[in-house]
Amino acid sequence: MVSRPPSAVFSMTGYASVQSTTRAGTLSLELRSVNSRFLDLNFRMADDLRMVEPLVREKLMKALSRGKVECRISWGRADGEKRIPKVDLEQVRLLADLETTIQTALPRASGFRITDILNWPGVVEDNSLSNDELQETIASLCDQAIDALKQSREREGASLAAVLLEKIDAMAAIVDGLQPMLPQFVAHYESKIRERMAEVFEKVLADKASHLGVEDIEERIKHEVALHSVRIDVKEEVERLQTHFAEVRRILQQGGVIGKRLDFVTQELNREANTLGSKAHAIAQTQASIDLKVLVEQFREQVQNIE
Repeated sequence: MVSRPPSAVFSMTGYASVQSTTRAGTLSLELRSVNSRFLDLNFRMADDLRMVEPLVREKLMKALSRGKVECRISWGRADGEKRIPKVDLEQVRLLADLETTIQTALPRASGFRITDILNWPGVVEDNSLSNDELQETIASLCDQAIDALKQSREREGASLAAVLLEKIDAMAAIVDGLQPMLPQFVAHYESKIRERMAEVFEKVLADKASHLGVEDIEERIKHEVALHSVRIDVKEEVERLQTHFAEVRRILQQGGVIGKRLDFVTQELNREANTLGSKAHAIAQTQASIDLKVLVEQFREQVQNIE
């Protein structure tokens, strides 16, 4: 059976910046994202660009599921872009002819001022974009920026996935090293309990008023030893930890939007590590619990960045 190649894992941290040069100037669109429990969109743009916010918001909501995303849209100029607007000289000549005609009829009439000529409709080329052109340009820019952002988040996600697998392998190594020693821990604990119980019941046997026989006391000792042994047995916790390790590997292999699933598994890993420590009656087991909790906390910090 051929294994399925792993799908991409995405970080919530990323950056993208794209530009488009138009006759009205250069439009720039910038996206920055960091980790967040939900999708949190923030926009920074001039008032004359606010009309495109619903369009950009819709595209971002379709493309992303989590993260605090800041979107900046601004006007600028490309290198070498002309700063002087184009003037229709033919229109200027027609105005000059009109001025001559007027002054012939009205000799005392003052001539046109430069500002009058420049403000005359059609004299200076209108470089502004229509609403449709602006929407189309922003839509294209937004698509490019989202693609670049997702690529950035994917690269970061691949690094995070590698770190998470490294942490899981380290946890698994601790559990694998601890597992062969568990029967010894239980046997040693049972031996200590049996010794203590035996001392107690020896005093009971010495009491002539006691109605308990040797067989009764031996049965009672076995019962108490078994009862205490169950309380320190961590076989189930170890098995659950190994199941969680396998689940993390499966989730990372699956890829996609997996942050919340990993967060849930992290809570389970922490719970089992704590239980392992609370049932510890050997230094090695206590140390294993501490080491596991340190790794789980490091694991949690990285999971917070996964989409």
